[in-house]
Amino acid sequence: MSENAAETMTAKATTEAALDVNKKLPVWKKIGYSFGEIGSQCSWTLISSYLTVFYTDVVGLTPVVISAIMLIARIWDAINDPMFGAIAENTKTRWGRFRPYILWGAPILALFNCLTFLNLDIPNSWKAIWCGFTYIGCGMAYTAVNISTQCVANVMTASNQERVSLNAYKGIGSGLIQMVISAVAMPMILHFGNGSASSSRGYFMAALVFSIVCVPCFWVCFASSKEIIGRKADAKKETIGGTMKNLAASFKYTFKNRDAVFLMLAMFTFLTGLFGRIGIMAYYFIYIMGDPLLIAGFATAMSFGMLVVNFYAPLLLNRMSKKYVGAMGCVAQALCCVFFYVIGQNHLTNLVVISGFLYGVTNVVSITCFTLSAEIIDDSWLKTGIRSDGVIASCISFSTKLGNAIGGSIGILALGAVGFVANATDLSATVLTNMNKVINFAPAGFFVVAALLFLCISITRAKAKENEEKLAAKIAAGELS
Repeated sequence: MSENAAETMTAKATTEAALDVNKKLPVWKKIGYSFGEIGSQCSWTLISSYLTVFYTDVVGLTPVVISAIMLIARIWDAINDPMFGAIAENTKTRWGRFRPYILWGAPILALFNCLTFLNLDIPNSWKAIWCGFTYIGCGMAYTAVNISTQCVANVMTASNQERVSLNAYKGIGSGLIQMVISAVAMPMILHFGNGSASSSRGYFMAALVFSIVCVPCFWVCFASSKEIIGRKADAKKETIGGTMKNLAASFKYTFKNRDAVFLMLAMFTFLTGLFGRIGIMAYYFIYIMGDPLLIAGFATAMSFGMLVVNFYAPLLLNRMSKKYVGAMGCVAQALCCVFFYVIGQNHLTNLVVISGFLYGVTNVVSITCFTLSAEIIDDSWLKTGIRSDGVIASCISFSTKLGNAIGGSIGILALGAVGFVANATDLSATVLTNMNKVINFAPAGFFVVAALLFLCISITRAKAKENEEKLAAKIAAGELS
């Protein structure tokens, strides 16, 4: 082959690559990608909703032991999540950097999901060790598969509009499967447990069913996706020293990136308020509204609202700077909390379902975070030459877990500080009002601070579009892969 012919073929290949990274993805790929989130929900929802009950009512662990297990798990997450992200983004295989962890991690996650709900007939001290081992192991497997699934959306395309669409499809899949799981989980536990909600067999069999379902879902996601950004499939295999150098560089540039740091802080603050409120929301209905049955209507309406978000959010995210959408979402959530306070003070039970829907339908912060993080990753890549997909995504994932842990713990402490006493039937009007303030005004404060942090991010829609064009040009010139 002549030199001119080789140059022509190379130029053609790079031009096709540039077009490929920005082209519109077919619907079937987006649906296939959404199955990764369906698999994540199948593998983790049972743990997030029923594990504490399983530990107390089936295994027989004390609250102190359970708290210790959760604390150790969160400490390990602080190390494990960012480290996995750095390892994944420096992985080089013929499938790409992240997809192998979806392919091979799914069966491991399914196995640990089942083991987490396996109650062994051993002494209590060993039960605590077993529960800690299986829960932390399950969390590590979930980190590997879930973070990889998130990162794949950022490397399937360089088009920010297509990334928004991918995350919207993922959100729809998440909303649909959450409603299904909520409807069938407890009936399944009761069925396999012969009518008992404290049956070891009931929980294990339910976990087994969800685990069997999650594996093919992850594999559909794997088969439907293709990494075309930052893959470097032709790169030489690195030495251990070179890999460690890349890991250190990824962390260095991530934490020097002010936009990445502000996004992490915004999500940590928002989720501290969100999970803090979730952790004590039941007290709002039991004590302030005086009717625990209202929880079902509120939760169902909220879930439906969160499903609707994925249909209108792309219109906002593709027409506005994402930092403004995130800030507006935080403010809207704060206003909903004020609305809840008014409902509680006046016992307006007929507005509970409406308030639940409004709370769900205004929560655009999660989808904004995923799509904004992709723009920050691109911007950092152009500035530094290092694509820190895994580190940035995993650090945001850790901020989510940290917000969950801190929010859940400070909520109940705050209620105790204003005079709440469990199972009391004679709480004064002053105590109830103060409880209402803690449950609603405290999260609202966190949401407002999160809005301000979103506004501190420098990436705008114009800047993201400019970066998108620069990336296409650099890929066409063979400068990036």
